[in-house]
Amino acid sequence: MKRRDFLQLLGSVPLAASMPSLAGTPGSNRLLVLVYLYGGNDGYNTWVPYETPLYYKLRPTIAVPRDAVLKVTDRNGFHPSLAPLVPLLERKELAVIQGIGLPEITQQHYRDSERAFTGSDPDEFLTEGWLTRALKRRTLDSNAYADAVALGLLDIREADPMGPLRGNKQRVVQVHYPEELLAKRRVADCVVEANDPGQASLKRASLVLPATPLKTAFPTDQFGNSVRAAVELAAADRSIPVIHVALNGPDGDKHHSVDCHWEQQKYHGDALKRLAEGLVALRAGLVEIGRWDETLVVTYDEFGRAPPENEDKGTHHGLATTHFAMGGRVAGGLYGEAPRVINVHEIGGPPPGIDTRRLWTTVMERWWGSDAQGVFTRRYAPLDLIRA
Repeated sequence: MKRRDFLQLLGSVPLAASMPSLAGTPGSNRLLVLVYLYGGNDGYNTWVPYETPLYYKLRPTIAVPRDAVLKVTDRNGFHPSLAPLVPLLERKELAVIQGIGLPEITQQHYRDSERAFTGSDPDEFLTEGWLTRALKRRTLDSNAYADAVALGLLDIREADPMGPLRGNKQRVVQVHYPEELLAKRRVADCVVEANDPGQASLKRASLVLPATPLKTAFPTDQFGNSVRAAVELAAADRSIPVIHVALNGPDGDKHHSVDCHWEQQKYHGDALKRLAEGLVALRAGLVEIGRWDETLVVTYDEFGRAPPENEDKGTHHGLATTHFAMGGRVAGGLYGEAPRVINVHEIGGPPPGIDTRRLWTTVMERWWGSDAQGVFTRRYAPLDLIRA
């Protein structure tokens, strides 16, 4: 596809809508795969503002060189490590959600991850995750093995490590080591954490991954193992509504992934490469098992990064960032506006243009066909991400 035609195609995508969904009545087997970018990803080096001189001035050593950027628009493009995602964008199976985040974050992991998991306002402290509240609105299949399976890290809180599924209401099980699941094949043998309903589910039923090997080639790092396990779970039980995976450092240290307070050039490109290759393999695996059109994949995190680099050649916490959604029914293209590059203190940045709760409302109303009224303190308009 010629770049001019590609840009015209992207420009034809609607940014948002407050009208009722045109996607029809969602099927009961619609799956949500949440991809947690643990630690807060740098949106400026993911969706690069290569035509903004201030970007290069504020990042004298860590900015992505203009000639290396995979240019998508006349202002922004992908980090070169995200090259595997370009064909998905060209096929309109990938949505780039620009300037997304939660307003008035504290830039402290504990509180901001709590807000990301619960969908709360700055002065609101909720005990239930947004996904727990969302699943209450959906008719769940009692024969499903669980309401959610998490592969890898789900939450840093020891008292209730259930992330967006906090509240002890849904059946949640966590497999911290996906490579163990791929070897043993029986989910119950690999569960590290489970809430009370999840424990009851483990006692009630057994779930074994399919014996037939997948033809899809998956990366062999932990994230690659997670997405492979996600595909095999999706094949083993089509009734599970949520699978959660996390991108972390290869050694389990989030600072060696996307949470790059120092030596960002050493770690960030590798993290994005692992993310892109994993997402592409996830897509191929879901196509192979016939579930690509039944699956919505969404990335999220606590916050973005600040525009300037710090003295350790990294970045500190910021606000607005860029995330991805993909799937066979995703109306691919660009949504929102890229965060502005502004000269601020090492912590901070421009506020988000798209509230993350608009994305979660999209999941509830446009993907699952349920009513989001009352899930958050006020009504959020969904994004027009889902095709009929």
